[in-house]
Amino acid sequence: MQNNKVEIRCPHFGICGGCAFQNVPYKEQLKNKEMYLKNLFADYIPSAIPIEPSSEIWHYRNKIDPVFSREHFETPPPAEIKRRTVLGFKRFRRWYDTFPMEDCLIGPCSVPDLLKAIHQWREENRCEAYDRRTKEGILHALLIRQSRRTSERMVGIVTRELNLNWESLIEQLNKNVPCQSIYGGLYTRTAEVSQAQEWHLIHGQEVIHERIVLNHENTDMTFTFRISPASFFQANTLSAEKMFLRIYQWTREITPEYIFDLYGGMGTIGIILSHLASKVFSVDCVPSSIEDGKINAELNNVVNVEFYLQKVRRFLSEQSPKFYKSSSSTLVIVDPPREGLTLGVIKKLTQWRPKDIIYVSCNPKALIRELPYLLEYYQYKDGNAYDFFPHTPHFETLLWLSRK
Repeated sequence: MQNNKVEIRCPHFGICGGCAFQNVPYKEQLKNKEMYLKNLFADYIPSAIPIEPSSEIWHYRNKIDPVFSREHFETPPPAEIKRRTVLGFKRFRRWYDTFPMEDCLIGPCSVPDLLKAIHQWREENRCEAYDRRTKEGILHALLIRQSRRTSERMVGIVTRELNLNWESLIEQLNKNVPCQSIYGGLYTRTAEVSQAQEWHLIHGQEVIHERIVLNHENTDMTFTFRISPASFFQANTLSAEKMFLRIYQWTREITPEYIFDLYGGMGTIGIILSHLASKVFSVDCVPSSIEDGKINAELNNVVNVEFYLQKVRRFLSEQSPKFYKSSSSTLVIVDPPREGLTLGVIKKLTQWRPKDIIYVSCNPKALIRELPYLLEYYQYKDGNAYDFFPHTPHFETLLWLSRK
């Protein structure tokens, strides 16, 4: 790493574990990520994989989810000392210690006003963070979503009980930063998480919307997606558009008859590609994602996407044999969680052997573990990386593999 540093903008830099490279010029960040990719894939991919910069390097995230915690003391305080509630992220490499957040410069630009409203509501109503030591308190986490292209906002409070003064929260948010959608999320377990077991709408509309705009051959293609509290949607909308456009271009070149969108979430990729194939099969194991996907298909006037609520491995075991004869005209897109595909899924895929696979990876370490197995049957055709997360070590990798 060079010593060419830049001015630090975030008051939490060095404390927060998020933006580890905020003090490094952005061009240098990109070079470092590109070099990391080159070294990682050197034994399998002959040419360097280019990385596309993020269109924005500040306030690029459309979602953050800080947690409510009790303040941490380096040495245990006297028993009579009450630990105050803090709202923020975990300190770098200290999962047990949450620092009070003032702003998040990679999160939505409305974060300071939202935090102000939440703090006022919490203090007025004497709501405290859940304390696993004493089993006191009720608050777990705060969900903030703000669509990049529509600017619609959603706020969710994850708490142990739903009989709270929500009218006071609605009043504070309307005063500081109006939201289209406000949810209460019920969570009764003890683990520190930012997702609820149940989401209950307390004000406004059930969902917010985001638009994806792809410019292909000087023509804008616009898609609309509804986002619910539990929806998975790429955190950097503008960078996601770049990646989706490349997938679209590759798919036009492949000209598949069938597309299988595995780990399809709310149907984003499948819907975008729907008019390039006679049939699209979108598979995911999260019920709310499948429900969102069906409605998203209707929103975009798409009728040839079929949604399956199933784990991918089971789907491949039960459904892919029906398509063995058509594997020469089939494209499979995989966008797995951070742990990757797993060897079981890879085994099913390589038994099936569809003509082309497009692999979307948020974890290159998982991808490099799996690539040797895939390259027994497939050859590398093209690749790109996308810097969805400036100032952090993370990025998305996109590979096109074609059957040998």
